[in-house]
Amino acid sequence: MLQRVPDDLRAILALAVALSEATGARLWLVGGVVRDLLLARPLSRDLDLTVEGAVAPLAEALAAATGGRVVATHAPFETATVAVPGAAGQAPTVVDLARARVERYPRPAALPEVTPAPIEADLARRDFSINALALELCRADGELRAGRLLDRFGGQADLAAGQLRLLHPTSLRDDPTRLLRGIRLAARLGLTPEPDSRRQIATALAAGYLALLTPERVLAELCLALEEPRPDAALRVADAWGVTPQIIPGLTGNVPLVARCDRFAHGPDASAGLAAGPLVWAGLLLYDLDATALSAFAARYPLPNESAALLRQIAALRALAPELIGLPNSALDRRLSPFSVAASSVLHYAEPSARAATALYLQALRPARAPLDGNDLRALGVAPGPAMGRLLNELRAATLDGTVTTRAEAAAFVCSQLR
Repeated sequence: MLQRVPDDLRAILALAVALSEATGARLWLVGGVVRDLLLARPLSRDLDLTVEGAVAPLAEALAAATGGRVVATHAPFETATVAVPGAAGQAPTVVDLARARVERYPRPAALPEVTPAPIEADLARRDFSINALALELCRADGELRAGRLLDRFGGQADLAAGQLRLLHPTSLRDDPTRLLRGIRLAARLGLTPEPDSRRQIATALAAGYLALLTPERVLAELCLALEEPRPDAALRVADAWGVTPQIIPGLTGNVPLVARCDRFAHGPDASAGLAAGPLVWAGLLLYDLDATALSAFAARYPLPNESAALLRQIAALRALAPELIGLPNSALDRRLSPFSVAASSVLHYAEPSARAATALYLQALRPARAPLDGNDLRALGVAPGPAMGRLLNELRAATLDGTVTTRAEAAAFVCSQLR
């Protein structure tokens, strides 16, 4: 299995094993990485390692040996995250280290109380069978080797059968975020809950366990869903399970939503000035919500400023789309300049009739600059103030419409406005 791991990641694992031996710890590759190796899926640059032994000294040693740094620690859970620099032009590798442990939940949806435990007990506390997989990491003759593959709960069989299986009858009561993680797994891997898990999902929704979570914890899961290859697939699963109304009232998958998501999934083009990534996905998914639902969403969750701004612009975007066809360049620039690049990109994929206009704006008009700037206008005798701002705007409009193309023409234009 380890032969499927890219060379640079395998080198990090080999170093981590050597360092763990020096501290007397045992190291296991766990969860999604093992699952993706079994499925021969491409690996992300995140490595989840479970440590039978102390985490803090291993994290510090790994950071020092790789030139990385410890970017997060959580002493009560004995977890640490190490960012290992990548090669030139390559993203860092994130190594998450967690001590093997058992958990006790004092009340529904509360953070657990943890106690160190062997790897077998650690796997038993996990959410789904397909995540309760562990591959022992060893060294032989100085080389990285795979040891035992632990699969106590039939995770490999469930993968083969295409089903999602919760490990415990109180799993969703203890931690309702498992319901949201299950949606991502089901969407990404095409899994269906087996009958008992389906009943547990229905019971958890009826009991309102999701409402016990803090908005921050739900938002963190929503952000992870937006990083999936097709977040709209996660919405489709959430709709089928009956989860969507409890976390985003008013949202549901429909034909227009799927169509605009398809356009975005098949055509993001950064070279054309179009934005990509989770923020655009969020705008496309929420595009049909009315102003009341958008306001309720923004009030419910502690959104980053950029996300909150996009939500405030969605209703205006919908109203703007029919007005963009056939506008002169300067008028198109005036209509779209109040919107962020992400908002204009959402409009591009949401409204086919506006695609030519938004592409022209983002690729050519938005980055365009007039031949003269404020310093040039001061040299022509224009004092700083509102009049200069007005002249700069008029000069930009004339440049976009092609009536001004050179510095000489721009100077003549400015002088004509001063007469």
